[in-house]
Amino acid sequence: MTSFESATALTLDTTESDGASFWWEVPDGWQQGRGAWGGLVVGAAVRAAVSTEPDATRSVRTLSLQISGPALVGRHRVRVRASRIGSRMSTWAVAVSDAADAVVATAMVITGLPRRGAADQDEATWSPLTAPPIPPVDEVPLLSPGPPFPVFTQHFAYGAVDGLPLQGGQAETLGWIGYREVSEWTDVTLLALVDAWFTATLVPLSDFAPVGTVNFTANVTIDPAGLTHGEPLIHHGLVSGSRDGYASELRRLWTSDGRLAVENVQTTVVG
Repeated sequence: MTSFESATALTLDTTESDGASFWWEVPDGWQQGRGAWGGLVVGAAVRAAVSTEPDATRSVRTLSLQISGPALVGRHRVRVRASRIGSRMSTWAVAVSDAADAVVATAMVITGLPRRGAADQDEATWSPLTAPPIPPVDEVPLLSPGPPFPVFTQHFAYGAVDGLPLQGGQAETLGWIGYREVSEWTDVTLLALVDAWFTATLVPLSDFAPVGTVNFTANVTIDPAGLTHGEPLIHHGLVSGSRDGYASELRRLWTSDGRLAVENVQTTVVG
């Protein structure tokens, strides 16, 4: 089984003179429909920006990504340009193109240093949000993803608590999730993981329908270095609203001790 890190590995393209350019081989076994699972595209785009950032002390703070076409199995080019590099924050424009040089995804990635005065604030007390109540991970049986679930789900461990596809009721999901193979927690692996759970739009449906993400915005709200290797996270997702088959879905990843790790809003198309 190919690990996530191997599946998002990049090779520097030394022929590119304007900005940075990488080659990315989309592997088989990570599809969601015809193209690669969206989290894999997220991973490649963020990894390219992180690899281009000259200041290793600048962490990924936020990502906005739009998927315009499927990333099919095979070679892709990932181009990175600096929109602005400031004294404490960098903004990177990323474009992922297929073998025909057609753009399949674009992204803006912001990396930054801690801000002045942040060390004097107890930021953990700012938010009124708390992690949703959930049974301990060892009390939740794991799902065995297979058809009709996409093939990429084989790479993740799902402990579903509520909100299964076609279950009926409100479009909301809750459970434990983790990688089956991953070497360490990073901004890249966190941002991709928030996309691994099945969309909450499937819960109220009476039959499976084609679904896909066209817009993905996420904030990293925790230092990945503080997470334990292999630690599963709590996934909570819900549909905030929907119109004409375009749904706004809010997703959050929480640590087992109740810290918010990633907040994500997606525009999901249904049917």
